[in-house]
Amino acid sequence: MSQQVLRLAHVCGRQLRPSVRLVTTAAVGSTRLGQTASPNTRSLTQRAAVQSLQLAEAPKQQDNYYNDNMLLVSSQRNLLPLTDMRKSADFLHYSHTGKTVTEQLSIMQSCLANGYTEQAQRILVGMYQLYPQAMHEVVDVTIHNEILYGLLTAKPRALVQEVLEWYEIMENRYGIVPNSNTFAILINGFVNNNMQNVALALMQEMLRNGHTIHGMLLSNYLSDEDIRKIEAMAKDVVKQGNENSELAAMLLKEVKKAEENVNALADEVDRSEGSFVDIDSISEISKSGSTATKRAELDSTNVAGIKQLRSTLESLYSNELRGYNLQVRLENDTYDAALERYREINSKRNDPLLMGDVGKLKLLSASWLLKLETLIAEEQQRCKVALNDQNDRERAAYGRFFIQLDASKMATIVILETLRLSAASQRESYEPENVGMLKNKLNGGLVSTTLINKLSSAIHKEIRFEQIKKRSNRHVFGHRLSLARLATSGKLFNMTIRRAKMREHQQQNSDLFLDEWSTENRIRIGSLLVSMLIESARLPEKYIESGIEKERMVPAFKHDLIFAKGRRHGVVIAHSNLIEMLTNNFSTEVVNSRHLPMLVPPRPWLTYNSGGYLTDDEPCMRTKHDPEQMRLLRTASNEDRLSTMLAGLDALGMTKWAINRQVFESVRKVWNSGCELAEIPAKSYDAPEPTKPADYDTNKAAQAKYWMEMREWRNGRANQHSQRCDCNYKIEIAQAFLDHPMYFPHNMDFRGRAYPIPPHFNHLGNDMCRGLLVFHEGRPLTEKGLYWLKIHLANLFGKDKLSHNERIQFVEDNLEGIAASADNPVPDSLLSSNHSGDRPLWLSAESPWQALAACIELTAAMRSPNPAEFVSHLHIHQDGTCNGLQHYAAMGRDRKGAEGVNLAMSDRPQDVYSGILRVAERLVNEDAKRGVEEALLLQNRLTRKIVKQTVMTNVYGVTLIGAKEQISARLREVKDENGQHVFDITKVHALGLYMARKIFASLGEMFTQAQEIQNWLNESARRISSSMSRTALAEAVKMAASTKSSAAAMRHAVKDASQGATEMNHDQETEIHPDCEPGLRKRKQLEKLAEKPMTPVAWTTPLGLTVVQPYRKLASRRIITNLQTINIRDLNMPSQVNSQKQKTAFPPNFVHSLDASHMVMSAIECKIAGLVFSSVHDSYWTHACDVDKMNSILREQFVKLHKTPIMENLKAEFEQRYKDHMLPMVVWEYATSFSFNRDGTLKSERRRLAKSAREKRDKQIESDLARYQLGDFEGDAEAAASEVNELAKKQIEANEAKLSESFEPIDLSAVELIDPKKDLEGAARQADLIAYSLRVNRTRVKKERAEILKTYRSRINKLRKFFKQLSSAQDVSNIRRPVAVAPADVEAVRENRVTSATLETYIESVIQEKEALLNELETKYPTSFDKTIDIKLFPTEDGVQIQKLEQLISQGKLAGRLVKTHQFVELKFQDLPARGDFDIDDVLRSPYFFS
Repeated sequence: MSQQVLRLAHVCGRQLRPSVRLVTTAAVGSTRLGQTASPNTRSLTQRAAVQSLQLAEAPKQQDNYYNDNMLLVSSQRNLLPLTDMRKSADFLHYSHTGKTVTEQLSIMQSCLANGYTEQAQRILVGMYQLYPQAMHEVVDVTIHNEILYGLLTAKPRALVQEVLEWYEIMENRYGIVPNSNTFAILINGFVNNNMQNVALALMQEMLRNGHTIHGMLLSNYLSDEDIRKIEAMAKDVVKQGNENSELAAMLLKEVKKAEENVNALADEVDRSEGSFVDIDSISEISKSGSTATKRAELDSTNVAGIKQLRSTLESLYSNELRGYNLQVRLENDTYDAALERYREINSKRNDPLLMGDVGKLKLLSASWLLKLETLIAEEQQRCKVALNDQNDRERAAYGRFFIQLDASKMATIVILETLRLSAASQRESYEPENVGMLKNKLNGGLVSTTLINKLSSAIHKEIRFEQIKKRSNRHVFGHRLSLARLATSGKLFNMTIRRAKMREHQQQNSDLFLDEWSTENRIRIGSLLVSMLIESARLPEKYIESGIEKERMVPAFKHDLIFAKGRRHGVVIAHSNLIEMLTNNFSTEVVNSRHLPMLVPPRPWLTYNSGGYLTDDEPCMRTKHDPEQMRLLRTASNEDRLSTMLAGLDALGMTKWAINRQVFESVRKVWNSGCELAEIPAKSYDAPEPTKPADYDTNKAAQAKYWMEMREWRNGRANQHSQRCDCNYKIEIAQAFLDHPMYFPHNMDFRGRAYPIPPHFNHLGNDMCRGLLVFHEGRPLTEKGLYWLKIHLANLFGKDKLSHNERIQFVEDNLEGIAASADNPVPDSLLSSNHSGDRPLWLSAESPWQALAACIELTAAMRSPNPAEFVSHLHIHQDGTCNGLQHYAAMGRDRKGAEGVNLAMSDRPQDVYSGILRVAERLVNEDAKRGVEEALLLQNRLTRKIVKQTVMTNVYGVTLIGAKEQISARLREVKDENGQHVFDITKVHALGLYMARKIFASLGEMFTQAQEIQNWLNESARRISSSMSRTALAEAVKMAASTKSSAAAMRHAVKDASQGATEMNHDQETEIHPDCEPGLRKRKQLEKLAEKPMTPVAWTTPLGLTVVQPYRKLASRRIITNLQTINIRDLNMPSQVNSQKQKTAFPPNFVHSLDASHMVMSAIECKIAGLVFSSVHDSYWTHACDVDKMNSILREQFVKLHKTPIMENLKAEFEQRYKDHMLPMVVWEYATSFSFNRDGTLKSERRRLAKSAREKRDKQIESDLARYQLGDFEGDAEAAASEVNELAKKQIEANEAKLSESFEPIDLSAVELIDPKKDLEGAARQADLIAYSLRVNRTRVKKERAEILKTYRSRINKLRKFFKQLSSAQDVSNIRRPVAVAPADVEAVRENRVTSATLETYIESVIQEKEALLNELETKYPTSFDKTIDIKLFPTEDGVQIQKLEQLISQGKLAGRLVKTHQFVELKFQDLPARGDFDIDDVLRSPYFFS
């Protein structure tokens, strides 16, 4: 910080310390900021044990991964690296503290929010000391801004001195560069504390650092009131005319300019959108409004959820709020409206007249609110006490979050979410009592872990939203509005402009820090709320006492434990009376107005979390709280790898929609009638309830059948009610938006597929939703548009396999019926119970509501003066033909497959399902000729419907079992004219399995290249998910050795300590045995994971999105709560990948990523071309007049995509990404080392012959015993057995002698090894001979060596004994019985070459002679072979050779055996399948590619 600021602060009476001494640990409870922590503190001692975890900080490399205005990403770019979670700095923090860095920082933020600023500072300083690398990866200026903001908003006064100190530390110690938010916080804080000169000095420093006043005004930390105070301060300075007046004047000028820009933008939006935008009142929108617009009559379902929805949507009928103001109102009003209604009910509870229209369930749940709110408030007070005195650490841990939300709102959320989940649990709760599945044992209850997680998640989201809602101002909103306008104008789809805006957004860095709750805190808070609800929720129950019916209050919920699949599960079970209310009076959907369609264009996605709804900062990807996915997403966004994908989401989200009024009127009429028509369910469930059989108590079969019938009936009733409520939900939303435009903000899944965020009503919905929607913008139909409108209508009637001319003719032939459908879609007679006449034409369509919309549009156009000039709003669809197979055929250049999916030129559209059906029928007929039972049953009975689902899902990874279930379901639907099943129900599964194999074979025959590519993808994924990096392997070895050595050291240390009568302290244990450190359990889990595969399959799409498959075998964690002990999945703990899931999911996920890339490329190009565009995965929508343009773009982008070497790039990426990985392989090694006995006979042959002889002997004995018992054999059985044994022994000896003759020792010195790859059998035979020769030589050497040693030992002993005799007798002649000395020694004695004096010397020469003979023996009979005999076979590559060797071994032609071993080999990938001769440019000329 500049000295000027420090001097000014000193002048203002704030004496600053020249330096700041901060604590060096993360949590020393009694240490104050500025004091040195005691080295004897227990926390410091524990932290000292992990000082070795400090890692050097490395600067990040910034690379430019994209070229301007280039959608496809160069294959030469750097890859987004994957990190081993076990090595991440964040995990090191988690393994020692039980919290991730973000969770620990969330504790810091909660301390600031609750006024504990010193504790927040200590936490952050300690984390920097202990985990510098983790802090470097996670922490940016946003965290430090939270500290500064907390200090300046502290109560009872702002800590100005500490703010300046922290600002200095932030810059000088941690290298954090302040941003616009930093200066906004500081300037605002000093203005509020009447330190104008310091504020202006900070403003000067802000300008010197390259920031602007406009950037400061865009800070989320400034409210409109704060800006007005800053403006007033500047006016005072200008009025005084001091040295800072020039700067103050500049500030006033910039504020005025910003105000003018905001007002001008509001006027522009008002003119273009027809919506009044009052930006001044955005943050203080009134909750009330008149209902000037009368709502159409709608007979809604009498359920609480629908009533709540209608109340929430009341804002849309108000004339007081429009456009952006109304959108903000909707996003702010979620649980607030429900809370107000509950309070209103409770205030009128004693007035019977006012309570007459309140339903039982609403009245009951409102009564729970009072008690539950009291319990929550009391617990919040206890949490505040625990935070102050720190005596109850467990309560203090979750209490800092528990107190952040108002008790009444928290109680409302708990009641609504629990009722919603309880209602949803009724669908499939009626099952036979003897079924052991968990869902069948719940009896209408909720798994407690599900309820706990849902409640805590809802509470956390509401707290986050409250934090975001408090921090905003009109300039921020205006800036977001300007970005939205830039997107709707199409300028933001220029990649150069988009990246410039993205960099501007990143430099501004106005994002807020969004906290994360630890798993333990989430579970504890959720359990606490469930316990409180069980205690507070009561309902009336009638009972009989002494013959009198009475009423009492009983718990509405109870907690219980059930056993299922060998495990104990906690459940929360609703009372039967409440279940009845829920079944009749509650919708299974919760009302969340934040997830309704938007009234205004959504915020554009400049970064991963800056788009969508106006007041929400959810990420652009649905990650399911996966920290690995979020880390990669954040990194990709920071490195500008998401620009194209985000532009695609914006292209979809900026499409403006409206409700088709004429279709809506028809929907409303059918709905109000209560009849079932065109997928709208009937109001009542008319199916008769099954009758209990008379022999129910005695006949178990009848009992089981009755339970199955009852289950189906009850599930049918529950499902019908659920579908009715869901349909009602959609109709209510459509009615509310009748007078409003709507937008669907989009996000994507991990593969890049786009989905609308509003879940209840969108264009991805059912046929009714799509029929209700039209484009808000209308365009003249044109002659060509009329042509495509007719084709679209024919497609909706299922005529999409006809040629275009035939479809046009179909429409021309039915114009009268089409006009009748448009004029009177729903005749009154159609809704009568006894209707038997003709039905309107539109009801015979495959998609009736969309067909009705098209009938209305076509009729209106044809009746207009000039159909070509008719303004059409209808969306026209262009659908791909089995899009997954299209991508496979294009990648493999498969001509036959391309023709089958309409990539090639043809006179009429090809039906791939009919093509597969024809091949399958041919295969079935061939089997029928051979008499195969399944083929005979299926012959001439196969239909397109039977094969369609399996063909469609084959490219998406359906397994053989899954295909069997699909086909079995279709076969059960086949009935004859009498309504009877055609196929025997007991044989359906066998027929389904048979047919699944035939369909798979048909696909392989018709799509050869596609099948080969799919196999390559499967095999590559299997190898990747089974591999380990070299580093991980080395760490596994190191960890095993370290654990073993530390355990040994601990044993010795304990032994020494016990002998010395001393005790080891914690530090000594930690030094000797690191496993004694904190985090023992997690490190034990790491040891188990050390040898497990941790590598997921990852690839980069052509648009630069890094896709990582999230399938892992997640670790579990046990948490003890006041409700029960809960085992949950620990997402922060490194987990082994699920290799099987990684393998099977990769082909469909890869194709989905290509499909998503093509959609995004097409969406951006359509937006640039000025088209109104929307998409449902592989179905593309635009106006009728623009279909030709869109078709051209779709083809061009598809060709552009597949002209890139997709498979080559994928293989190159795999080879680069996994270049240091090793793959554990099963290796079959031909071993001969133990094939021969000492005498050279074959061990394996001896065993085989012995076994054969035993079998023959046993059979002979059995035969002889039988003969003996029958009297046909004279003699006893023992004699027969002895005779057979003797014969078998002789046979074995004869066979062994014969086999031994087939092997002859060879000269090992002259052996030239045979290459197994060239001659496997010859190499194996050579190995046998070498092994045999070595075994024979060892036997010979051993035998002759023993003889030599024996001979020379005897010779030396005799010689010594002879000279001993000679020394006693003094002469040879005096020896009575001389020792028989060896002849050579006798000769030496006679020649006096050996005497008593030279005896030892002579013996030495004899020993040397012996050694020479032994050495000569080694040379004569080699017992070792210095060349490597390596015959290793891999099952994936050498399957045929393995079978060949096994056959030779079994035939006795080889003496060795195949030994199964495992070893790590370098990860390599197979060669890519060969491409076909299809020319991808033919797609440009194919008339039915999309049609």
